[in-house]
Amino acid sequence: MHTTTETETETETETETGTPGAAIEWVVATVLWLDPAPWDTARAVVPAHEPLTVRAWLRALRADDARVVSISPAIDAPGQAWDRGRVLALAGARGRSYFLLPPPAQVVLPDLLDATTLVSA
Repeated sequence: MHTTTETETETETETETGTPGAAIEWVVATVLWLDPAPWDTARAVVPAHEPLTVRAWLRALRADDARVVSISPAIDAPGQAWDRGRVLALAGARGRSYFLLPPPAQVVLPDLLDATTLVSA
């Protein structure tokens, strides 16, 4: 069994974001689903669930018909796995959710933003 790290990459041609013909370079990284209360009140990074792979996260977004509401500036957290990460606020069938994308996972942002309409908060 091969164990991967956040920095290893593999390339596939797929349309995970829903953009026809989009070629996405997959980064073997995880996305953190955040507990909304600590993020809303103090911008604290508190995971609400186990980390998701980027691929699983994109599938969940499609299943929930989620749309990007806002994107935070890069988080300054030296020494943490999420240093320079960005938090996406998403609105979907289950309400609002927050996900932290560490830098290796941010490769999907351009395709994600093309595939989902940035809606007003």
